[in-house]
Order: sequence, then structure tokens, then C-alpha cells
Amino acid sequence: MMHLPEPRQFGGASVNDALVPAATRAAHADALEAPRVQAMLRKAVAAALARGAEQQVLDALRLAPDAASHRALAAALAGAIEEADEAAGVVARAFALPVVLVASAERDTVIPGVLADVGAVAALFERAHALGPMRTFGLSNALCALDALEALPPASLTALARGLDTQALQALLPPAPVRVRRGHEQAHLRFVLGAGLTAPSAPDLTAAAAHIGPWGTECARLLQQQLAAPGLQLLALPRPPRDLVRAAHAGRFAQLEVAWNLFASNAVRRFRLAAGDPVAIVSAHEDGDIRVTLSSPFAEDLTEGFAWPLHPADDLAAVEAVIRDLLTDMRVGDVRIVERVLPARRANGAPLYPLADEWDRLALEAPG
Repeated sequence: MMHLPEPRQFGGASVNDALVPAATRAAHADALEAPRVQAMLRKAVAAALARGAEQQVLDALRLAPDAASHRALAAALAGAIEEADEAAGVVARAFALPVVLVASAERDTVIPGVLADVGAVAALFERAHALGPMRTFGLSNALCALDALEALPPASLTALARGLDTQALQALLPPAPVRVRRGHEQAHLRFVLGAGLTAPSAPDLTAAAAHIGPWGTECARLLQQQLAAPGLQLLALPRPPRDLVRAAHAGRFAQLEVAWNLFASNAVRRFRLAAGDPVAIVSAHEDGDIRVTLSSPFAEDLTEGFAWPLHPADDLAAVEAVIRDLLTDMRVGDVRIVERVLPARRANGAPLYPLADEWDRLALEAPG
């Protein structure tokens, strides 16, 4: 089976510390060695934060040589932020619940960036043990945006986790209204924020809150009720809560997965009504995009394209699997994978979405 090539450019100039090679060792260690080297990386990141060298951590993330190393550093940063308070015997954990909002409206509509009754959501979390063993926690009523969460430096993340102040969470991560355009069904991403206390020995949220099934449906219903508006069609898709470091990436991935589902279901339906089954070409591009182009040799004017911009932490194989699996589920029989990285744009400056009738020359030169 053909697979997508890696289009991202990782790494760069060397840094004057051991975080980057330590992250690489942690990412690629075998099962026996992994716990030890991961703990060493976490301690090194914690030491950097303790001496105020957060830029060193940010540089290491920027210079990580591959996606696995980037993820190892992010995990170490999350662990360092949640270091136990030995004197109190507890660990403070701030978290974010990613929520994908699939919305369409009869007229342009603005969904408020706040929940009218966040207490009902907190009560559900407590009833369903949604946060694992964490029992003492609070939620902010703000729905914050991805860019605000991604922009928080490690020092602010640490202060939020240690302070356990939902008001401070809202001050740094303010409400972000959702603007829904008339007639456009889109996937929007917001985060419900919270903070709580748990024992140092308790599993982190990645393990403790991974099973959203028992409470996810009721959480979706609560969110939809509180964000409802006349003429608005809204579907809320909550994802498991994560620490503030990794919640942004988890939410971003979820939003793109939902957006890909919306695109494919609508585009394939249009093709089948107009020209029969499309040819799907999946390609990697120099700007870091994975693109899916639907076209047909029988309808030259019918083309649909979707772009999945890769994040440094994205697992390329997982992205490819999401794309392939949906096309398989939709019974798109002609799926072609381009095995080399293509330019981002054509010679005329237009974004490059390779078409079915260009396939034969893709192996030799990029279509222009």
C-alpha cells in the first residue's frame, strides 16, 4: 500500500541544552527504557521552568526533529506543570474540554462565548466521574478559542495550574463568540476550562478521562440547550478533557476530523448526483498541507478540494488513516496516494489540487 510522504520541515539550528536530544530519546525509546527517559525529560523541563528559562522549552518544541519528539516534549511540559506539591500531598491540574460545534443557521448568527449554566455541566462531571478521581474542581463558563489557548506561554500555564482559580482562567482565556454564516455548515472549536485538585498518585487526565461514552451524550445535550438560538442548527461534539498543554492539539485534530467528514459527505454526494463516483487523490504539499482532491475525467468543471494543515505534533499515519477510512466507508473506490511531496501552488499561483486527468504525470513532475 502506498503512503503519504512527510511534508513538514522539522528541526533547525542546534540549541545549547539537552532538551532536544532528550526528547528524541524519550520519543523513540523501547518499552523498557521509555519510563526512565520520559521521567528524565520531564525533570529537565521542570528545571528549565523553575529557573525561568521557558524560552528554552519553546525553542526545543520548535526545533524538535520529528512529530514524535514534539509530542514527547509536550507530554513532559504537561507533566512538569502538574508537578506535585509535596507539602500539601496534592497535585493541581488545570484542564480544557475541547468541544467541536457543528453549526448552520437560517441567517447570520452569533453564538455567545459563555455557558448560561456551567453548574449543570460541573454537576454532570461530578455525577459521571468524568475527571476520574478528581473531585474538587471548578469550571469556567467561558468558551475559549484555540488561538488563545495556543498563545499561552509555559509560565502562564503553570500559574493557572497551580492557582486553581477559574476567574484567572477566564481572564487569560476570555470568551470567544462563534459567528455562524447563513447557509454554511461549519465545524467550530471551543474549549470549556477548569481546574481541580487530586492526589499525586492519580492518573493524569489522558488516562482518567479518556472514556467519554458514559457522559458525552448528556454533555452534548447540555451544551446544545445552553447555546441554542432561533434558526440555529447546532450539534455539540465534546471530546475528553486534557491538560492545557495538549488540549489545543487534541481539539484541533478533532475539529479537522469533523470538518473532513462534513466536506466528504457533501462533496461525494454532489459528485454522485452530477457525474458518478469521484476519483480521490490524497497528496502532501511543501507548505505542510495534506490535501484531498475529488475530480472526475467525465466532468472537468467539477472539482472539490479539502486541506488538512499538519501540526508539528500530528501523527501523519493517523491523519492518513482518518482520510482513507472515511473514503472507504463512503465506498469511494478510486483513491490514489501521491508518494512524493508536491508544491503548494501551481505555476499560476493557484493552490495545487491535483486532478484525475493529471495523474499520469504526477510521478514525473508537478502539474502546472
